[in-house]
Amino acid sequence: MIILNMEKEYRYSLDNRRGASFIHICPNCGKREFKRYIDNTTMEYIAEDVGKCNRLIKCGFHKPPKIHFQEHPEEKTKRNELYRKKRQPKSPININEKDYDIIDEKYVKISMWNKRYINTFTIWLFKLIGNDPHYGIEAIKDVVQKYDLGGSHRINGAVVFWQRDYNNQIRTGKIMLYNQQTGKRIKDENRPNMINWVHYYLKKEHRLKADFKLKQCFYGEHLLKKYPNAIVAVFESEKTAIVASIIFPDLVCIASGGLGGLNLQKCKVLAHRHVIFFPDLGCYQQWKAKVEGISKHIFFASYSINDVLEDNATEEERAGGLDLCDYIIKSLTNNN
Repeated sequence: MIILNMEKEYRYSLDNRRGASFIHICPNCGKREFKRYIDNTTMEYIAEDVGKCNRLIKCGFHKPPKIHFQEHPEEKTKRNELYRKKRQPKSPININEKDYDIIDEKYVKISMWNKRYINTFTIWLFKLIGNDPHYGIEAIKDVVQKYDLGGSHRINGAVVFWQRDYNNQIRTGKIMLYNQQTGKRIKDENRPNMINWVHYYLKKEHRLKADFKLKQCFYGEHLLKKYPNAIVAVFESEKTAIVASIIFPDLVCIASGGLGGLNLQKCKVLAHRHVIFFPDLGCYQQWKAKVEGISKHIFFASYSINDVLEDNATEEERAGGLDLCDYIIKSLTNNN
């Protein structure tokens, strides 16, 4: 199962990422058993000999950052100066700027009335997790309310993923239909990549103005304000964020809404937060490049791009299009 380090965040820590590329040659014994210390504010290594050998008995070499900076005080001064500069965003961050329109809260309430929240997606959740003694039905009920998992009368059985922003305002809602047995999305054969949106239907029905200005936000963004000190986990899909929020309740789980949904504008709300990004299989390098670019404009208290799926997926799983939600579910069922 995916293991997340929920301990206190430190400026420097051993690089515990998985993969051969993160294990180095020990400067003492010459074996590839050496883990280096990383600066969590820049995600960069310190010096080549600053780390710890895994061969505790036969080698035991360990040089922590404290010793290194005692030997090289000028480097510590330089790093602290870079850290101070990094804390200042290159452009002003104003999450209250209003250059978009919003949707009336009543439409969210309507989507929750008459048990419309019991759609094919939530039925699948109940079947997957509701009977699990570790979580139970109450966990599902909680996530339904937390994420406003309403239903749609426009597509029978579909769920609405409402985009509620940091200020608790509704930007739009994504309407999606899932197989209640497998949890897989049911796509329109004629429009397989088409997404149905609440704002589209409301405009069509003249319930929104014709020039309605949409600016999307993270799915689950409102939870950032509710839990200001929690570590934030950013996923691609709404489905993955919801499942992860049940399995990892100490995290604030949000979703970008797809590979292209991660951008500088959305990430303004993540300033000064501890953030873990979870790209889907095959998207690690793209997200890594995006996050590193965004970090030049927005100061994260710390950030990392999780590569657990990229490092552990088999060739068969890659060919089958495994995504992160599949991996979490597989880990969950294997542990029951």
